[in-house]
Amino acid sequence: MAILALLLFGSHALAQPALRVSSQKQSLKILLEAAGELEQVPYPIEFASFAAAAPTAEALAAGAVDIGSLGDAPFVFAAAAGAPIKTVGVIKLKVTPTAVAMLVKDDSPLRGAADLKGRRITTTRGSIGHFLALAALRSVGLHGADAQFIFLQPAESRSVLSNGQADAWSTWDPYTSMVQMEGGTRVLVSGEGLFAGHMLLVANDQAIRDKPAQIADFLRRLDRAYAWANQHQREFSKIQAGYSGLPLAVHERSNRYSLPRRIAVGPAVVEDVQHTADLYREEGIIHQSFDAAAYMDASFNEVE
Repeated sequence: MAILALLLFGSHALAQPALRVSSQKQSLKILLEAAGELEQVPYPIEFASFAAAAPTAEALAAGAVDIGSLGDAPFVFAAAAGAPIKTVGVIKLKVTPTAVAMLVKDDSPLRGAADLKGRRITTTRGSIGHFLALAALRSVGLHGADAQFIFLQPAESRSVLSNGQADAWSTWDPYTSMVQMEGGTRVLVSGEGLFAGHMLLVANDQAIRDKPAQIADFLRRLDRAYAWANQHQREFSKIQAGYSGLPLAVHERSNRYSLPRRIAVGPAVVEDVQHTADLYREEGIIHQSFDAAAYMDASFNEVE
């Protein structure tokens, strides 16, 4: 009987189409593997890894992957450009002074957001860092046009801040933790009060139609995996450091502060995404009206 059950389970797994998952720098794969959630999965999972949110969004739009993680800012950027995608799950991060932040060198004359007028800000276009920079400017009556943006990937942004080609770098963890622990930088503007702390789990429309069972199961596995990681922070940090090459202390700090947990696709998330879209439209980054509710799928909700 045991052999028969094993054969039936194996046949069932092979019969189901693979779920193609994307995340930045294999973060979701590392999490699921560490938590033991890649064992006895009744369908194949194929992982793709990208360095930032923009290529993840492009892969989702093209149908090259089925589901991936995006911040609300890159999600809006992609959906407004016509990507056939929807939010099917949400991970809530605790917003701390360094989860998302604008960094400057220790000896910078800049002391607050108002000092960014006419200054050079480096960040990744369409990223949560881009959103934070715009939100910071608007919080003091300025607009994106009042500063000079230099759009680069995080590694290049770090370099141009260091060599003085940029005055501020708007970025996110683990980069915020990494550069602050190295010394020589400080937080100019934090994400507190400007960033809601939502990481969206985004699927393309075809995957929602064709693979709802796989998506639902995958979201449950992520839910359990984040709970495990929060309860085993040091163990998980060691595993992350083994993959990233970053110091263990960087991951420990990030995990200690962020405490990610899954929440429902609900009104608070819709409101946050709508706020981001409205800001982007007012700043001319997107050019059409955007109804955030139309890009939400609450059918996979199993959490509050």
